[in-house]
Amino acid sequence: MIKIKKIIPTALLLTSISSVALADNWNVGASASYANIDGTAKDTQNGVAQTRGATSGDADFPFGSIFVEYAKTMNKDLDLIFGLDYVPFKAEIDSKSFSDTSFETSGSADSGTRKAKLELENYATLYLQPTFKVGGGTSVYGKVGYIYGDIKISGSNTATGSTINAKDTLNGYTVGLGVQHNIDKNLFVRLEGNFTAHDDVTATDSKSTKFTADSEMYAGKISIGYSF
Repeated sequence: MIKIKKIIPTALLLTSISSVALADNWNVGASASYANIDGTAKDTQNGVAQTRGATSGDADFPFGSIFVEYAKTMNKDLDLIFGLDYVPFKAEIDSKSFSDTSFETSGSADSGTRKAKLELENYATLYLQPTFKVGGGTSVYGKVGYIYGDIKISGSNTATGSTINAKDTLNGYTVGLGVQHNIDKNLFVRLEGNFTAHDDVTATDSKSTKFTADSEMYAGKISIGYSF
């Protein structure tokens, strides 16, 4: 009986330690990203119902974000992380100026300059992140998520005498791979790469010229977070 009395507290202690080790966590943190967005756009000028050929281009831009996560411990080697990443301020994607031609009047072509600026705001990603522990405080993970944001297009065109100040929603999906290293029991850092495919974006200027664009984005991200 004495041996049993000694074993029971020890077993309870070990169970307690195991429960703590496998406990679920909340994570919060901040990230810095550098992205390349590659897109294709076309426009239809209302005057002659003419759709001009699609043009393509890319732009590089940095942006920051914050995140909150719930980490569900499945076993000693696997966590399932459910997270929300949010860009709390505007990020300028690109600002360009280039020559353009108006086809509003049949038989004539007026030349001028088109200026345009693209800004991203309220950009959020809801994601699932399976995380596999490889030892030494290091883990590797994959990510799949859904993104939502607002894009603002502003500018002018001296060829058509038009201006644009339009907004549209930006939806799509993202996938990524990354590595995490725990500095201590609460603090961690991550490095990851992501690919994002966006749905089409449309906008119309003051002369009823309709613009349609689709885009893909590649981004590298570094994050620091706190787990509790």
